[in-house]
Amino acid sequence: MILLESNSISISFSKESGSICSLVDKQKGIEYISGELSSCPFRVDLGGEIISDFTSFSYILDEKEVDKIGYRFIWTITENIRVNAYVMIASESNEITFECEVYNASEKEITSLEYPIIPNIGKITENGKNDYFAHSLATGFKIHNPLDNFSKDSNGFRYIPYPEGFSGATMQFFSYYGLGKGGLYFATYDGESYSKWLNFYRNDNELLEASFIHGCEDIGPGKGINVSYPIVVRTLQGEDWYEAADIYKNWAVNQYWCQNGLLSDYDNRNKSEWLLNEIGLSTFGINAGADRAEWIDKYHEYIPTKMFHILGPDWTQKIQSFGNGVPGGYEDWFPTKFNNATLQAIESNGDKYAPFEFDYLFNINGADGEKGKKAFQKIPKDPTKSIDKYHFPFVCPVDPYVKDLHVRRDETLMTEKNVDSIYYDISANNIMKNCLDESHGHTKGAGRQITMAYRENYISTKEAITRAANGRYTPMGTEMINEVFLDVLDYYQARAGGQPAAPLEGWNIRELLKSGKAELIPMFTYVYHEYGAVRLDGWGKLVEEIGNLFYFTVARTYLWGGLYELNYEYSPMEVCNDRENTPNEHYYPFEPRGYKFSPERAAYIARFAELRTGLGNKYLAYGKMLRPLEFTTNTTNLNWFQYNCSKEFVEYNDSGILTVNTIIHSAWQYQDKSIGLFFANVDIQKQKINITLDMRNYELINREEVKVHSISEDGKTELFTIKTNEERSLGIEVPGRSVIMVEIFEN
Repeated sequence: MILLESNSISISFSKESGSICSLVDKQKGIEYISGELSSCPFRVDLGGEIISDFTSFSYILDEKEVDKIGYRFIWTITENIRVNAYVMIASESNEITFECEVYNASEKEITSLEYPIIPNIGKITENGKNDYFAHSLATGFKIHNPLDNFSKDSNGFRYIPYPEGFSGATMQFFSYYGLGKGGLYFATYDGESYSKWLNFYRNDNELLEASFIHGCEDIGPGKGINVSYPIVVRTLQGEDWYEAADIYKNWAVNQYWCQNGLLSDYDNRNKSEWLLNEIGLSTFGINAGADRAEWIDKYHEYIPTKMFHILGPDWTQKIQSFGNGVPGGYEDWFPTKFNNATLQAIESNGDKYAPFEFDYLFNINGADGEKGKKAFQKIPKDPTKSIDKYHFPFVCPVDPYVKDLHVRRDETLMTEKNVDSIYYDISANNIMKNCLDESHGHTKGAGRQITMAYRENYISTKEAITRAANGRYTPMGTEMINEVFLDVLDYYQARAGGQPAAPLEGWNIRELLKSGKAELIPMFTYVYHEYGAVRLDGWGKLVEEIGNLFYFTVARTYLWGGLYELNYEYSPMEVCNDRENTPNEHYYPFEPRGYKFSPERAAYIARFAELRTGLGNKYLAYGKMLRPLEFTTNTTNLNWFQYNCSKEFVEYNDSGILTVNTIIHSAWQYQDKSIGLFFANVDIQKQKINITLDMRNYELINREEVKVHSISEDGKTELFTIKTNEERSLGIEVPGRSVIMVEIFEN
């Protein structure tokens, strides 16, 4: 074997093939790989054929860098195609760094390189009982005991593209760990946003495998791949997923997508104060082209907060609906068909709204059909390398016609209706960043060029609508999010917070989510919340029929820094005044339900909305998420029923029971001044918990002691003063279906 090691970690490679056959945490004495089983060192996509065969392999020791040691590997595939790699460890480090490239002097086209492949990873804790896998797919999921729960038919997170927010990686890292024992961190440190895939799956040996795929951004004969960023693997202590997130955050917040700095430091001209400070609830999909005033007024009877309404797509001149069509060019969008009564109800209640746009979909049978057809994005189909197949008629953001349409369309919309915001569905975060049509003005494959074009289109459009609004800042949002768009977007719509009573992201692990073997984690929020953007999530309704998981979903959404979303895309609104909206006025042919509006559920949301816009605002809108406190809490079984989705989805009319903690908790820090600890009780009965405040875990402004008080519906209670190097136990009683904040602040 070829051995490479430091004081903390060692990795071994086969002398015959260069494949990885051992990976050891020397400090903990953990061997992560079963080296007796077969594996391949790389996979190259050669025009749609995945190959890992080679005619020769050679290696050489490289000790040129001080305090670092490495090996250079060369695999000769053919006389004119080689894979080169460099693997390095610093002498005092627990991190392995990989670099790689494909040299291609042949007439064949190289599409991608998969390297490194870390194969045959086994369980870390006994029987995998405390093993977990955490990935940034759709902003963050955690899988319990992945070796047992990844099946042969659904082998895990295979082909997860980046940057992609719906069925891909929203950040460039993942981890596999055993709680309290150890684990592995996997990441790429690419500050230029190249296309790649971050994969963790069950391999043919029925063990776990981690790999990175790197896309070719200029495909053609004689063209190879030069991976310009490091790929890293390092050992972990096993401190849950937060440990890996902390490592990644140290790198990530110094990249261009955090260039605007902290939200709390933003100039008012560069942020939406109403979105961050005044909005306590969001809605999604209320008809733009029909009168929905009485529903909006009804919500305000019980929820005394300003609301943000992303209206449905039924406002365009030509049809824009689910499954029935989208506009083509500019002439299909205008004049608009907003219902004045709905807009007046929004304005009279002090609310804000955004029109819904299918952003990069195009009807070639509509206006400018030929221009749109030429601009169609040509995504590789065989193989797609994604759990998504991208069947929609996407247009490429690099194409000059698309660039012009994006700006002109929304500038006109602002001029005509003076909208409060812009919302894009099926946009940059839903689409793989590949296109094979060079006529658009990019290289074949593209990748980074497409990502940058999306960014440029957002920036140019925001500049145009700001001018049209006489300088007023207009927030811009999308379906889902990815880190590379963090500095140009203000909010995003997500659905995973409502799972399993929600559709779309997470669908590939839906059965695990229903059983509790997979769960949503606030991974993206933990890394980026204090930099933006606002999350809208929940997929809720104000009706009893959706079940009691509603109480958990509302609490978790707010306590994780989001705005709860009432959603009306695929189903009717609540029955108000003995009336339900009808399918013939909607953009999706839903089934009538007859479910009545619930004042009690509206009042429950109102408690959290008041917290969001009031005393908890500086934490939940601007704060940095901290690791939560550890304490013992009861569990409860909550039922759910999901009917708000396409009738063709497997989720339609699905139901079940989920076991959750009765106390939902989150911890936040505002600048270096104060800490906010939040505790929500989702059960009907009051709950008692005991927590320990260890002030040594917090970095507050340089004070010898701080004050602690609690805030609930009954008001503020002064608790005690504590020194910043002390710890103290605290008993908390949270009333049924209520929320309490414990605040630590300067004395």
